[in-house]
Amino acid sequence: MDKRKIFDKCVLLFLMFSPILDLISYFQDKYINIPIYISYIIRGLFLFVILIYLLRKRDDRKLLFIFLIYFILALSSYFMRKLNIYTELVNVLKIFYLPILMFFFSKYKNEKINDKFILKIYALYIITFIVMYIFKIDRFYLNTIGVILVGLLPIVLNYIMESKNYILKISFALVYLLCIYLISTKLIVIGSFIVILISIVSKYKYEIIYNDFKDKLKYLALIFVFVCLYVLFIRFTPFYSNIKADIIALNIHSFRDVYRFKTIDNIIFSGGITRIDAAMGPLLKNGYETIMYGLGKSALGEYTRIDIFDIFATTGLFGGIVFIIMFSFIHRKTELKKVYYFSYLVFVIVSIFAGSVLIYPSISLLLSTLYIISSNAKEDVKKKYY
Repeated sequence: MDKRKIFDKCVLLFLMFSPILDLISYFQDKYINIPIYISYIIRGLFLFVILIYLLRKRDDRKLLFIFLIYFILALSSYFMRKLNIYTELVNVLKIFYLPILMFFFSKYKNEKINDKFILKIYALYIITFIVMYIFKIDRFYLNTIGVILVGLLPIVLNYIMESKNYILKISFALVYLLCIYLISTKLIVIGSFIVILISIVSKYKYEIIYNDFKDKLKYLALIFVFVCLYVLFIRFTPFYSNIKADIIALNIHSFRDVYRFKTIDNIIFSGGITRIDAAMGPLLKNGYETIMYGLGKSALGEYTRIDIFDIFATTGLFGGIVFIIMFSFIHRKTELKKVYYFSYLVFVIVSIFAGSVLIYPSISLLLSTLYIISSNAKEDVKKKYY
């Protein structure tokens, strides 16, 4: 077996075992008090191999050199300020995991990484969630699984709707409804509704626009029935009870109360704006070096869960600009077919409201694979959907 085939198999295994790595992290968090995560070591080794792979290619290496210059200068700054180097090293690698993997998957070729492969990973994440749920999953992992399920939902739905296997369709619908019920966060309940609704409308948009009036009514009735059934389903989920509790806790008595800062911050941003406000003082008062290279994760403490702020707060103006340059360059250079672009948009929008998307390795890995899945997709996916 040549080196290329071995490398391809390693990439496939790493992608397939991503849910298992999250499960290991969960059990390590819950039962084993070791500061160094096994999943961090494995993902760090994978990143190291990817960097070597990319540096051996001559095209667009300047992006990696810009990152490496920032990396050396930032770690030097953290060392001089006597911050915890291990914490800062992990934070920088977590943040730049996404653009580096985007760079890799935009160039890497492997036809086995396709919609069906993503469906298998999706199924593994559902199994991972069920195992975590049995052992009393905490909120962080609950949010992470929710982000993955909603972010990849456009691709999975596209595959399921095109499948002629009705057992697969029914099984997926029942299992996914169970996941929504058990997770019951704002993200998965509202996010799933929006993604499914857009997917249905997009699939039947030509029939709705160009067919005669009777046919239009048939498809519009389908959409109406879906909305009614989904709203009815929500009524019986813990999400409904949680929203009622939030309304009481926040003293919401009228529509005017909904537009208060406290209500918007707590319900939409989960308190993220308040955490940003608390972090802004130390960030701006600690001088030029802090603005350039950030507070560092050690000084920031808990992430605010609004990703773009967390990136700038912990890596500084220099790190934030390097991240945006790499992210924008790769995205502009590699076109995503529309169903994959929809998935990409879902991930990015969620990063604003839920956080831990652009800076969490397992999510970053799946987001970056959109580039290779899109390039492997048949052209009719681009023409027919969305």
